[in-house]
Amino acid sequence: MMPLRSSVLCVGDFRVDPALDEISRGEATVKLEPRAMRVLVCLAEHADQVVSVDQLMDAVWKDVVVTPDSVYQAVAGLRRALGDDPKNPIYIANVQRRGYRLIAPVAPAEHVQIAAPPHHESAPQVDAGSAQQQVIETAPDKNGASVPPAAWSRPAMVATVVALLVLVASTSAYIYLPRGGKKAAGTPPTIHSLVVLPLENLSGDKEQEYFADGMTDALTTNLAQLGSLRVISRTSAMHLKGSRKTLPQIGRDLQVDAVVEGTVARGENRVRITAQLIEASTDHHLWAKTYVRDLKDALALQDEIAQDITEQIRLKLTPKERSLLTQVHAVDPEAYDATLRGWYWFNQITPEGASKALDYFQKAIAKDPNYALAYAGVAACLTGLNGVRDPKAREAAMKALALDPSFAEAHMFLAQIKFSNDWDWPGAEAEFKQATALNPNYAFAHFGYSFYLVAMGRLDEALTEIEHARDLDPFSTLATWWLGQVLYHARRYDDALRQNQRGLEMHSDNKGFNAALYEAMAYVYEQKKMFAEAFAAMQQARSLANDPSVTALAEAYKTSGYRGYLLKQAQILDQAPNLNQEHNPAYAAHIYALLSDEAHAMTALEAAYSERNDGVLFMRSAPELDSIRSSPRFRDLVRRIGFPPSPNDKN
Repeated sequence: MMPLRSSVLCVGDFRVDPALDEISRGEATVKLEPRAMRVLVCLAEHADQVVSVDQLMDAVWKDVVVTPDSVYQAVAGLRRALGDDPKNPIYIANVQRRGYRLIAPVAPAEHVQIAAPPHHESAPQVDAGSAQQQVIETAPDKNGASVPPAAWSRPAMVATVVALLVLVASTSAYIYLPRGGKKAAGTPPTIHSLVVLPLENLSGDKEQEYFADGMTDALTTNLAQLGSLRVISRTSAMHLKGSRKTLPQIGRDLQVDAVVEGTVARGENRVRITAQLIEASTDHHLWAKTYVRDLKDALALQDEIAQDITEQIRLKLTPKERSLLTQVHAVDPEAYDATLRGWYWFNQITPEGASKALDYFQKAIAKDPNYALAYAGVAACLTGLNGVRDPKAREAAMKALALDPSFAEAHMFLAQIKFSNDWDWPGAEAEFKQATALNPNYAFAHFGYSFYLVAMGRLDEALTEIEHARDLDPFSTLATWWLGQVLYHARRYDDALRQNQRGLEMHSDNKGFNAALYEAMAYVYEQKKMFAEAFAAMQQARSLANDPSVTALAEAYKTSGYRGYLLKQAQILDQAPNLNQEHNPAYAAHIYALLSDEAHAMTALEAAYSERNDGVLFMRSAPELDSIRSSPRFRDLVRRIGFPPSPNDKN
């Protein structure tokens, strides 16, 4: 890094004098506002390196708290003074979602002879500070820390933009007008959907990644409670962590109007979050703000950011939604930290991660026995590790709801327990509906409700719910797979094949998921009587799953065709009843029904019923069971399970 703060230097064909806050070229001299000069010097000291907005804020405005908009305005002023075109820059390049980079050559002035370039006009005589750069001087809060005031009012913003357009006209209109050129400056775009991208961890410590992810999740959850706004799930948002996609690309991929992105820097007792709202299609900054708070106020900070964003997009909140964003949260800081760590490990989706997460959630409860989110975490971990039959999972979910009845996640866990363990159909549906009502953008709740609706034989409703889940979480493997399953149960076989193929294209590197998709495709081919394709797809699934029976099954198919292939599968299941036992009864019923062997198919279904295996819950709509559906034993089993009447019942 070159120390340049007091040196006269050359940047491209400009002579830069930091002591005088001047840049000159030939006979033309431009006076820069002091902080604009400090931005230029900071970029020059890191020449040809990317300098983030937060780095510039720390270097230039370290004595005050400002919004990132101050940096954008300063860079815009510099570009005007340098005569630089942001679309084809020769001085300052905008590195998408990372910061700025000075790309012009930098050298001490005594080593370079400056001459006015023959093919450029002289730099315009414009004061770079005239861009109405806004430095927000802040008053100390009750703890003596600086806290930024509210963002500008809309009239002030409009007045500033109009003044700037008059001042710099053609050279800077791109800053204030969407790049498509369709909206007037100051006219806010209509925003019905957004994604919160993973907040960048600026602590310099990778161990703090859990904290940045936790802040991202919390902001996503708070915004997701607003029914009139479509908010992309954290699962899909996390797929974009570290992505170099442009914001317009992200907007197209996720079909969102806006993007929220920002940074998190955590100190020993303080946290600073910079958030910005950007119109996705144009990459046009709509709003930005920096928040500095005590760690103990982190929960309130999440609500405050969500409120500010809703104000910026002029979202009309219902009284209930407003109360959710303004309710007071109090939690022990150590309990909060342990809970963030718990969710970080739980989201790794591994048994080891769930075990670590459970430890953290239990530590959080020990510090704060009234923290609902920690109890929900315990319910999630125990359900994942031990299944829905673990009584402690139910106990934890009930405790979370007792502490916070508005907790959608706890309602979702209880719905799963009532559905899969209790077979309490009305109770399960009530909990699923409550979860989606409290958090309309809760993709997993829509997914779970779709699961329930297929079991109930309400396939049109199930398709609506899973499509909603897919729209909220487009990168979710679960939603991708289950949408294909719902289409299969609805007998929309070609659509199911297309959906499964789409899943293979989206997640080509996910071996286990691809195995599930190939198996699903095999089932569809069976119903279409395309047995060669069914064999190929099933063998592909088994190969990806490292199934040792692949060779024997291939020999059976070669010798006796698809019927021989099915008989060999039945023989393998019969000889190894404990292999993958949880799924065996339902899968055995599938095979025997395809063979039109009612007796063995019903025996398998009875075994699934005795084990309370989830597979038996989908027997009323499963296409592979059509050959035995009219059996008295089949009807009697439906009655004993206690299914409510289905619109698809034909018997």
